Amino acid sequence: WYNGHAIANYKGKGDDNMDCQKEIQKYSEKISSEISVERMMKDIETFSHLERYTGSEDGERAAEIIAQRMEELGIPVKRENYRIYRSLPGKASLKIMIHGSEKTIALTPYVYSGTAENLKADLVFDEKSLCKTDQKEMESRMKSFKNKIVLTYESSFSFACAAKRAGALAILTIWKADLAHHGTLGGVWGTPEPEDLECHYPRIPFVEICKSDGEEIQKLLENNTATVSACLQVEMDDKVLPSMMPVARLEGKSKKFVLVSGHYDSWYEGVTDNGVANAMMMELARVFHENQEDLKRSIVFAWWSGHSDGRYSGSTWYYDQHWEELKENCVAHINLDICGCKGSDLVGFNTSMLEGEAFDKEFLEKYNDEEPIPPVPIARFADQTFWGADVPFAIMPKFGKKGEFFYWWHTKEDSFDKVDSKIVSRDTDVIAELMVIFAQCKRLPADMTGFLTIMENRLQMIEKETSEDFELSSMWPVFEKLQKTMEQFANALENRQEDDENMDDYVLKIAGELVRITYTAGSQYHQDPATEEPMFPGLSIAMGLTPENTSPDYYLAVQTRFVRQRNRLIGQMKQIIESCDNMMYRWKMEK
Repeated sequence: WYNGHAIANYKGKGDDNMDCQKEIQKYSEKISSEISVERMMKDIETFSHLERYTGSEDGERAAEIIAQRMEELGIPVKRENYRIYRSLPGKASLKIMIHGSEKTIALTPYVYSGTAENLKADLVFDEKSLCKTDQKEMESRMKSFKNKIVLTYESSFSFACAAKRAGALAILTIWKADLAHHGTLGGVWGTPEPEDLECHYPRIPFVEICKSDGEEIQKLLENNTATVSACLQVEMDDKVLPSMMPVARLEGKSKKFVLVSGHYDSWYEGVTDNGVANAMMMELARVFHENQEDLKRSIVFAWWSGHSDGRYSGSTWYYDQHWEELKENCVAHINLDICGCKGSDLVGFNTSMLEGEAFDKEFLEKYNDEEPIPPVPIARFADQTFWGADVPFAIMPKFGKKGEFFYWWHTKEDSFDKVDSKIVSRDTDVIAELMVIFAQCKRLPADMTGFLTIMENRLQMIEKETSEDFELSSMWPVFEKLQKTMEQFANALENRQEDDENMDDYVLKIAGELVRITYTAGSQYHQDPATEEPMFPGLSIAMGLTPENTSPDYYLAVQTRFVRQRNRLIGQMKQIIESCDNMMYRWKMEK
């Protein structure tokens, strides 16, 4: 990996390049050699005895353990205290008559589910949840939902909202395994604003039923011509309460910093999600601290709460309170979520894609026995909260198993026996090497022209899969100008002196803005909805819609959004072109 050519453009040129490669390799090997798996396993074992719900006694204890460890190591740590609108599921059950006898089935409420007390209603099975339906078909599909408890395979926020509008009283969503698995219903990313409280929480009882129980009721409804009634109970503990998040900082020679984060709140003990990552971050903080004298950029370690039971409220609060610092100085965000799982044999990336295909391929080949899985453009999930601050690099390493998912995710089964110390060691090495690269490289590995190709491919796909009522023709001349300008800018940036102290700022201003307009639809001061969206979410909404498969009012609404998002994209691209031209003119005048 360190002998490759994909990273030469950000390690220096000529002899300086070789010297920088050797320097980074030496630093990385030193970091790796000093990592203690035994210490991490001991910390993981400690976390395995704590049910770390946000604001709970165990949750606050875990946060304090982390903060105290930083203090013992001599690492500056701040206890960030905030208030969260947390949602914690309570007990839930369904009573139903099956084969002539009453049966009580335990259920698992989703975060931000509505409550139910002796809710008696007939059951109906959502047959169309087994196949794809268009927007117009949704209307007829939901006619049978009125005043019913709906059994379905759907679990999305949009479905919950639509079902409630159709008059459904409650939703039972069937999980793919016989485990009590937790999910989240809220459509608000982080702490709600006033209108969110009324408009963006469905407030409908929304509970999960395990696979075998769900399939049994499904067969009963499909085969029985008689009415099947049930009684639903759902308890929730939604409240505003305080929580603490430890944030530690290692000062480098530059104020520019790499943000390394992971949530510490959990479902039950949540050992692989996310106790392992918490311990890894503690150990990495120790090792980098002991090698801090050679650190070029700073490193910030943040342990979030409110991830699972607050819909990313912790990272969003931090974003709101530290927006200016993030925008000016954060060069990369490395997010840790689900690590150290036994059976894991694949290492991949969810990434903003700015580092480029060659970077990812060379890096991942080192950690995979087979051809690496191509990186995936990072969807809006986990704690990907920082797009609005123009943070250019976002990488979330994914550690998995070919053809399988870790069934214990968000269940009681996520316990200490699911951890493999050898996998913990490998995953820590992956994170450590990424940290070294972004903290130590002379030039940030921004493949901006390559990123424009990714943008172009996505926009062409959107154009291909939308009707003639959604046109991007006015955008393409601006995009072509941006491509030409970016080629000139990349060449000019390549010829800048290595010791230009503003080199990171150039990447933040241009690449950060490219990433922001690609992955968001709103302003940089607010958060987009808490839904997993693709690249160009404000344009992608129109894909596949036609007047024939969409109601007239919805079609018009999407047209309106599409035009506004197209205008936004054109306007922001013009601003990027202007910024590039201004920088290149200034560099020319300096000569």
